Amino acid sequence: MINISAFKSLIPNVNIIKKVPTKTYTNYSKIEIDKEIKNNPYSFLNIITQNKPINKKKKFQNIRNQINKFKEKNIFISNTKKAIYIYRQSKEQTIYTGIICTVSLKDYAEKRIKIHEKTIKKREILFAEYLKHTKLYAEPVLIAHDGNLSQLINPHIEENKLKIHDFSTNDGIQHEIWEITDKKYISKIIQFFQQTSSLYIADGHHRMASSLINHKNGTCLAYIVSKNTLQTYPFHRLVSNIKNTDTIITRINSLFKVKKIKYMNKDSENIQMYISDCWYEINIKNNSKDNVQNLLVSKLLNKILKPVFNIKDERNNKNVTFIPGNQDILKFTKKIKKNEALFLMNTINLNTIIQIANNNQTTPPKSTFILPKLPSGLIMTEIL
Repeated sequence: MINISAFKSLIPNVNIIKKVPTKTYTNYSKIEIDKEIKNNPYSFLNIITQNKPINKKKKFQNIRNQINKFKEKNIFISNTKKAIYIYRQSKEQTIYTGIICTVSLKDYAEKRIKIHEKTIKKREILFAEYLKHTKLYAEPVLIAHDGNLSQLINPHIEENKLKIHDFSTNDGIQHEIWEITDKKYISKIIQFFQQTSSLYIADGHHRMASSLINHKNGTCLAYIVSKNTLQTYPFHRLVSNIKNTDTIITRINSLFKVKKIKYMNKDSENIQMYISDCWYEINIKNNSKDNVQNLLVSKLLNKILKPVFNIKDERNNKNVTFIPGNQDILKFTKKIKKNEALFLMNTINLNTIIQIANNNQTTPPKSTFILPKLPSGLIMTEIL
């Protein structure tokens, strides 16, 4: 049984709503951040950007102060009535539709809301401190439902009077929001999820773990979508500062069956390596009955990065960069330096991810890149 609930939202003023939402902070360059802040006083970047070097606690307190200023200026509007929202994000032919609500942290702690990716304790604690001082969920955790939500969602979408926002941001993404405040409708949605045995975190593992540490109000903001509507990509690995690429190729060749290939093969079952302007395919046999150990990301870490490059912790190694799988790899290879190597990973499909989660296992960090990415500063809720 999954417990979800309606919540009191914090949403930008309808008159400037398209100017507020932002991508994930790390997706911006410093130049882009400075330009956005200069040209757009309503951008959520104005809240989270701190140019002066200050300690973390002071930084988080400053963010809270900025949130309060946005509320005072009516840039953010606090809703006094609890609601559940339907949110649709679309661009060209790609459409994501799901439910924004709050989910129970008890369900997460008791593994009814399941994880598939390892988290880093240091990051959990840091973000818990952020939540403690800012008192805001700025965007929801992305959660997959192992079923079809269309019958639950579509009747509300068809009621045009429930639609409160429909706008496009500068990146060409259309955002549509329906607000459900009728207690009868809310009760039906809650009852639907009470008959659901499990949900699966698709993106936002650290935010959910940090919310449990903070545990101020026992819930976390979530965007629940049908698993079949999500788009799943891998994270490729770029290894930099290689002293001798020939030595690396020779070493890998001595350990595994390696062949030079003309072109990369998307979603190959083997690891593909681009180094010294050439593509190679590395065949590492499955020697384990453990599905996680047979994943390409696990093979790369355990069989190549650790023994060949002496990289034991890829997430915290300055010579490893994670490349989202939705990027144009052929364009990317043109930027690769002579002392770098790119390792292509394959996509781990949602059914495999769910199987791993149901077995209480986890993949290595940065194993999956899952869309949609939700904007910060659109549908929020305060932690009171």
